[in-house]
Amino acid sequence: MIQKAVALLALLWPLAVAHASITEIRRDFLNETSLLPATPIITAPAVNASYLICVTVGDVQTSAPATILRWTDENGEFRNFTYSTINGAPNGCHLIRNQADTAASIETRGTYSGFYNLFAFGFGFWPGQIQSQGGIEKPVNYAVTGTNGGHEFSFPGYPWLFSVVAASNCRWELSGGWSGAISGVGSQISTAYGGGNGVFTTLTADCVYTLIAVQFGGPALGPGPLTDYELNLLNWTSATYPTWETVFTPSNAVNALVSWNIAEQPDGGLIEEAINFTGWGNVDNPCPTEYLADTAGDPASCVTLVSVAADAAFQVRTTNQTGQAWGTSPAYSAEVDVILF
Repeated sequence: MIQKAVALLALLWPLAVAHASITEIRRDFLNETSLLPATPIITAPAVNASYLICVTVGDVQTSAPATILRWTDENGEFRNFTYSTINGAPNGCHLIRNQADTAASIETRGTYSGFYNLFAFGFGFWPGQIQSQGGIEKPVNYAVTGTNGGHEFSFPGYPWLFSVVAASNCRWELSGGWSGAISGVGSQISTAYGGGNGVFTTLTADCVYTLIAVQFGGPALGPGPLTDYELNLLNWTSATYPTWETVFTPSNAVNALVSWNIAEQPDGGLIEEAINFTGWGNVDNPCPTEYLADTAGDPASCVTLVSVAADAAFQVRTTNQTGQAWGTSPAYSAEVDVILF
């Protein structure tokens, strides 16, 4: 039985690293005039699988309700996650480990006014399978140093995932589409539904900024602009400490989207297993470089951006948090992926 689960959007332990395919997820809920009951957004997979599920809204008459993601994790526990809001609209992404033969769902709760369009989209990760990136594009990959006075880009009507990579003191603003103006500091991801043109404005002198945008069209078979790797470690009973496992060592500086989920089946145990990271540059708050499993069984996850310098190893290890850091641990599984931009 899988007792602990760790999922990370990054290449990990070489023991099981392999190229994986990315499947686009997209489900549109158009012209909604009432609260949406729990509605599946994926086809139930035949095996346990990981998904990065994002949401955004478009064409909102007045206001949109809160959006809740529900799923059954690989240990059979029912889970839910409420998306944060920006400018009153649900925004962002969440990584889940979904149990075989069950389908994650989206619902809305709370108050709203008038009609609204809700979009659920993202990625499924499948080692050794056929790519399904035919509807994914990466139309924006823009870099600048210092203040730019505003960079305008085409922003057509699709769900978008934006990644801003910058040092923690660097201010910026991203505006356009139905999400309005989003102000930020440092690295951050956000979601939006397009409309017209967007503008990315950098506001701090001497800072280096990168804006990367991924556009989600209709899901289709075929290759696409993103590279993913995946690792599965199932029913492991030992920490990797003190060994640091190299995630990847790029020959050129790269930006990557990284997220992880860690969950332990409630078993009354005292040992928390931690996953540690080293070798990255910019880190999006609130993701720390160490994350702990919860012995009560509640999953914890984070989605972030990292910058890895040329010839610098991005590395990971697991450690026991009670008693000695190495050696025998409660049984756990790890499922690991990376998306390189």
